[in-house]
Amino acid sequence: MSLRALVSFGAAFTLVGQGCGSRSGLDPCVQDSDCTNIDLCSTFACKYDETIHNKSCQAVQHADCDDKNPCTIDACDKKTGKCTNDFMTLDLDGDGHRRPLADGTCGDDCDDTDPRAFPGNPEVCDGVDNDCDGIVDNGATYTPLGNDFQLSTPGFDWAEPNSFTRGSATGNVRIIATYGASLAGQFSPYVQPLDATGHPSADVTVLTGTVAAGSDTSLAWTGDRYGIAWSDRRDGNFEVYFALLDPTGKKMAPGDERITVSDGFSLYPSLVWTGQDFAMVWQEERNNGQFKLQGQRIDLDGHLVGNIVSLTSGSADDQGPVLAAGKSELGLAWVRQTGSPQQTIVFEPFAFDLSGLQVAPKPTLVTPPAVEGDGASIAYDHKNDRYVMSFYDPAPTKRVVYGAIAGKDGTLIVPPTDIGASPSQTRDPTLLALGDRVLFVYADDRDQNSGYELYAHTLAADLSHELSAPARITQATGDSVAPLLSFAGDGTVLVLFRDDRGPNPAVFETGLKCTLPTP
Repeated sequence: MSLRALVSFGAAFTLVGQGCGSRSGLDPCVQDSDCTNIDLCSTFACKYDETIHNKSCQAVQHADCDDKNPCTIDACDKKTGKCTNDFMTLDLDGDGHRRPLADGTCGDDCDDTDPRAFPGNPEVCDGVDNDCDGIVDNGATYTPLGNDFQLSTPGFDWAEPNSFTRGSATGNVRIIATYGASLAGQFSPYVQPLDATGHPSADVTVLTGTVAAGSDTSLAWTGDRYGIAWSDRRDGNFEVYFALLDPTGKKMAPGDERITVSDGFSLYPSLVWTGQDFAMVWQEERNNGQFKLQGQRIDLDGHLVGNIVSLTSGSADDQGPVLAAGKSELGLAWVRQTGSPQQTIVFEPFAFDLSGLQVAPKPTLVTPPAVEGDGASIAYDHKNDRYVMSFYDPAPTKRVVYGAIAGKDGTLIVPPTDIGASPSQTRDPTLLALGDRVLFVYADDRDQNSGYELYAHTLAADLSHELSAPARITQATGDSVAPLLSFAGDGTVLVLFRDDRGPNPAVFETGLKCTLPTP
């Protein structure tokens, strides 16, 4: 800069020609060449400024980074002057198709967690909605394979399944199963990576890595990693934790993230991936020993998004939450202890950010009068844009499994219907909503063989009639209960369950073979 410029502007200005951003907010100048540009996204000129009654460097032109695509975030890097046009939506499975926004725009991928699902892909038997018509393995039937085997490590005093989720479509690890197991009074959560057929592909590992007890794991797959939530008492009482797992099941940075900090127990987390971040709900103990439901969002990199949100309030005792992610909202079902009857199943939709939806000002009561509810499960029906639920009446004299359907606005579309139609007692239902039908698996003691056995039952999408009669899955003596479902690579429905055939309860696995209709 020239001495003439310094003298002209006086002692109040000490830096000239260094671009915008001086103490005054605008740099003084004499000519355009004094306005060396620090912000490369703009062109500056030396112009008279009425606010300071002198000349200053002023931006006269800005870079136009608008690519005319409403689905990109347009920006300019001030250091380089280069435009960036990043997509608003993700393609985590790498199939070239992006998950749409909640309003259905900016993407056409119906399942961004699996590269085998995109519009126009031929439908095959693999447990995926390949062609994005909302139906998984169109019209497939499922036949018990009778190939059960013990999955949990022998020697535990007790083991029970916690979660069962398919992940990567490639590589050695395709599925992860988790279970809780007790050894010498210490109950801990275990992670078992599985291959495409559902058999162990790596050693089982304990999730907590501490001597503290832990349990109640929940898994969610994003398309390139897992999120896992659980409850453990390394801090004295049970608190909810979260971690990321890579496709092989190993923990990623930032490691274990403590979610709750409370005096009471934080238990039974349920975790889903919304397409943009994780949503998690759990039951939080109140001062009076009852529970309410709380939630937390977590981003793709394992960082907390916002604060913990209370989802239920008032005097009700709310427990056992289960989440399902729809196209534009979350479906949440849980057990509400009311006193008369003792417990009911309720449902409520929430926004992805865990805020309430005005279309559903209060939870929808799912169970009919004089029916109790326990063991809720929920799945989103992509074809019909609604939520299918199952539960059972735990009353000893009328143990019955039910299915019901609720809309995204919280209304009950199909009231509870007996999906087992068993002459005996049934319990522990779980389900897969496949678009054109619903597959239920539950425990049933109709065979009177000294315990419950698992049965598979396929009903129409609206639960109005059965598409196949109940088929017995397990054959061993003792109880086979608490099933969880996941797909194998060839469309086989894998069934994880607790079985009492041995000296101690253990986690077993079996399967249902997928067969597509003949063209």
